[in-house]
Amino acid sequence: MKKKILIPYASYGSGHKAIARYIEKYFKEQDPELEIKCLDMLEYSMPIIGKISQVTNGYLMLKVPAIHGLMYKLFDQKISGAVADNVSMTLFKNKAMRHVVEEFNPDLTIATHFFGGSLITYYNKKHITNSKLITVVTDYEAHELWVNDYKTADYLIVGDKAEIPILVKRGVEKKKIKAIGIPIRPQTTNTFNKEKSLKKYKLSGNRLICVFFGGGGNGSTTSLPYIKRLIKNNLNLDIIFIAGKNEKSQERVNKYIEEYHATNIRVIGYATNVPELLQLCDFVISKPGGAQSTECLYFNKPILMINSSGGQEVANYKYFTKNGYGRRFRTSWGLNNFVKDIVNNPKILTKMQKNMAKNHNEQAIQKLYELTEDLLKNNKSNN
Repeated sequence: MKKKILIPYASYGSGHKAIARYIEKYFKEQDPELEIKCLDMLEYSMPIIGKISQVTNGYLMLKVPAIHGLMYKLFDQKISGAVADNVSMTLFKNKAMRHVVEEFNPDLTIATHFFGGSLITYYNKKHITNSKLITVVTDYEAHELWVNDYKTADYLIVGDKAEIPILVKRGVEKKKIKAIGIPIRPQTTNTFNKEKSLKKYKLSGNRLICVFFGGGGNGSTTSLPYIKRLIKNNLNLDIIFIAGKNEKSQERVNKYIEEYHATNIRVIGYATNVPELLQLCDFVISKPGGAQSTECLYFNKPILMINSSGGQEVANYKYFTKNGYGRRFRTSWGLNNFVKDIVNNPKILTKMQKNMAKNHNEQAIQKLYELTEDLLKNNKSNN
């Protein structure tokens, strides 16, 4: 009988979905017989409330990060976290969600959003499902919402071993914590050809290349002051600016290019070929999102972080700066000056790349698969 794996996520941003899809693809490559279902929980939530919560969360992260950070801290306590979790579950405990989960009847659930872990915990307690549970924390800090139902999770996956003593203090059993890294596996091929990619983007290859993510898939405009200053100062490097889905952002950057007669900037919209770009570039400028930062770590590309949205992104940039994987900047002039230093002394990047190479995050998804195999075997022997 085929084993069934459910991977629930919630599309608050693109990171939870990206990691869910990475896991799905890798697991299917390892065992084509597995039946895997990725489930965006917001598609089955109460439609209006779900959309409002999604829009509100995005607005706070992009426009009012201080309030987002305050709420993050407020609910990072056992009692307040449990209350927030229970209230949030009203979004998902409905007939539509129950039908899709009960019909699929997973042997194992891998949750890449804390709502997924909470939902399966609830269904297990109600004997609607009898699923093993692995919770994958998709940032470099385990917020209370990730761990308040840890007792029913078989494993809690975290990005770094420094999280272990913190989680043990929160009451999580040490044997359940697996600090294997955030599991991703970007689609790469042995056919990557740097010369072809340089030609594709009309780059000479004679100077450093920077990929500038202009705000993630939603194409936020908060990065515009940073790219404007870099364009204005005409540094000796090539920049590929990814504007995302925001056409206004793309138009503004093109105007900057025209205004300052820049010839070293390439502007694209929503990028579907991120692995190619990360293999091509020397370093990255981006928000410190968990999935995107981990992609940079996977390819050993130093990341210069801007526009932190507070909360989990603060934890992410602290993790990357502490380990020497990148730097964080609050102002456009600060970023510009550091990029200028890199151009004049590329050894700054070399040191960061060496630090990143010691992490071995590329092994995380294989380790997750091995944990999954053990759980499924044990589940079979117990049935």
